[in-house]
This record gives sequence, structure tokens and C-alpha cells, in this order.
Amino acid sequence: MDMCMAMQNGFQFATGKSNCIVFLFRDWNVNTQVKYTFMIIGIFCMGLLNGALVYIRHRINDSYRENSSLLLHQTYLALIYGIQVVLAYWLMLLVMTYESGIFISIVFGLVIGYFIFGYIQAKNHPLNASRITSASNSTYNSEFSVSPCCRTSC
Repeated sequence: MDMCMAMQNGFQFATGKSNCIVFLFRDWNVNTQVKYTFMIIGIFCMGLLNGALVYIRHRINDSYRENSSLLLHQTYLALIYGIQVVLAYWLMLLVMTYESGIFISIVFGLVIGYFIFGYIQAKNHPLNASRITSASNSTYNSEFSVSPCCRTSC
């Protein structure tokens, strides 16, 4: 891992002697196996953080009351949304290095984060979970559950 690159030539693992990755900033060079391991773990945690931020935004929306400050509520949501945009941009930059380990850890981090925090949200708010399920099937239910036969014009 002698020569540092900001981008690989297609998706490949940067584990050979001549590969090195510039991680987000110019001075952050991933040029050893230990740095590579910590980078993969950190990127996985960035994916988990995205799921946590979505969960926090939902919790803030669920906890809003009519007598609380709308400006403060929107400020919290805007700050969390801004953090998510920066996180998404960093993840996009990392994918653009075309390093396979980075890509795999981002995908697994995002998917596992979505699963974990979606599960926590559904478990804490079972009414919301049933609303999500019924809302996704509302078109199907309203159009086809009236009669098992075909529609006829009267």
C-alpha cells in the first residue's frame, strides 16, 4: 500500500502492496491493514448512523405537541436533516473510490441500520407499524376486496 489513490480503476479491493486509499481528506491515507480495518468498521458505523438519524427524526415528529414551539421543532428536524445530507455526501464520496470493501460495508451498514432502527420504531409504536402496513395495501384493498368477482358496469 505505497501509492495513495483517491479512486481505483473499477471496483477492487485495495489490499495489495501498491494500493492506498485517500479517506475523505487528503492527509487521511489508508496505507496499512490496521487503518483499512478501522476504516471499514467506521464506514459500517456511518451506515448505522444514518438509520439512527432517521429514527431520531421520527421520534421528534412523534413527540411534537400542539403547545410546543414549532420553530424549535423545525430547527431540530432541520439540523438532523443537515447532518444526514453531509453523511450521505461523505458516503457517496467513499463509494466513488471504487473500493469493494468500502462499498460492501456501506451497503451492509445502511441495510442493518434501517433494519435495527425500523424494528425498534415498529416495536415501540405498534400503531404506526400497522398504519404503514395498511397504507401500503390500501389501493389493493379498496379496489379488489369488495367482491371476489370481476367488476361489472351497471
